[in-house]
Amino acid sequence: MFATKLIVSIFARYNNQRGPSAVYHLFKGKKSGQTIQDVGLFQLYPFFSITPKLTKAQYDTYIEKLFAEQFILLTDENVVVTEKGHQLIEDFRPEGFDGWHYRGREHAFFKRLALVVQTLSNAPQTMRFLPIEQDGATQRFVKQYLRHYDFQQPAFQQQFTTQLRTLLERLQLDERSKQILVYRLSGYEQSGYTWHQLEQLLKEDVLSLQLRYISCLHSLINEAQHYPLIADLTQHIRIDQLLTQSTQKTATLFYKGYSLEQIAQFRQLKISTIEDHLAEMAMNDAQFPLTQFVSIDDTAAIRTQAQTLQTTKLRAIKEQLPHVSYFQIRLVLAAKGE
Repeated sequence: MFATKLIVSIFARYNNQRGPSAVYHLFKGKKSGQTIQDVGLFQLYPFFSITPKLTKAQYDTYIEKLFAEQFILLTDENVVVTEKGHQLIEDFRPEGFDGWHYRGREHAFFKRLALVVQTLSNAPQTMRFLPIEQDGATQRFVKQYLRHYDFQQPAFQQQFTTQLRTLLERLQLDERSKQILVYRLSGYEQSGYTWHQLEQLLKEDVLSLQLRYISCLHSLINEAQHYPLIADLTQHIRIDQLLTQSTQKTATLFYKGYSLEQIAQFRQLKISTIEDHLAEMAMNDAQFPLTQFVSIDDTAAIRTQAQTLQTTKLRAIKEQLPHVSYFQIRLVLAAKGE
């Protein structure tokens, strides 16, 4: 049910202006101009790229259920949240998510955490065990971490356990989300639960369990700065650069004075892709030179039409302002929250 509520709540944010695949692309972290722009327009940063491995078939199953249970309707290719849908999410407040700053990297943190927990759990009995994480980079990181802290000392083991337990207890999340993360950890002669096992144990669908788990991981990493032994496991996990990697490359060239055509030629990309990057830059940079592309009068006219029509649909706005380009409309809408 958690996944159902989250999907419906995001469609509600779209305000009847996006189709059924919009949430899928958001969850997957699709780097298209439309998805990135929607992140800014509808303030969806927390949910960007929270399930990059989600399959379309898995997602479509949920959409079919939402239609069947009349939480959403499809009108003119847009998803409309019904009154029943709004009632479903009335008190729903998804906490903890911070997808924009992690984009899947939280899993690298969990691998480190899981291997440290497994090692410390086995240390008092034996150091002969099969590591739960076989990833070479994870093993090298954890070995260096454990050597640095002289992990076989009981004092360190107790301190680590105390910090992790205290951190989890203080997270402002529901207990089930924390419980899922703990169940995923392995210890002495005890393997972490698989998603199928958790589904059977907790009587909740896999996607809901995975979303709760992700929200807990994000919260854990964000709050780890106050717990040094846990914070050291978060190195190079958080992404503080607001722009996506490809857009950052375009931004560097743009602010050096290159034209869109020159950037496209230099990077061997289509002009439309560079325009996507400019829209993302306008969304994130309050100093973006909007008037270089759109006059003050046209900017005002676009914003007025967006307000009057209560839409961010480019076609609807362009029908009222045929002299402006789709690119200009996108830039203005992207910079709307500047």
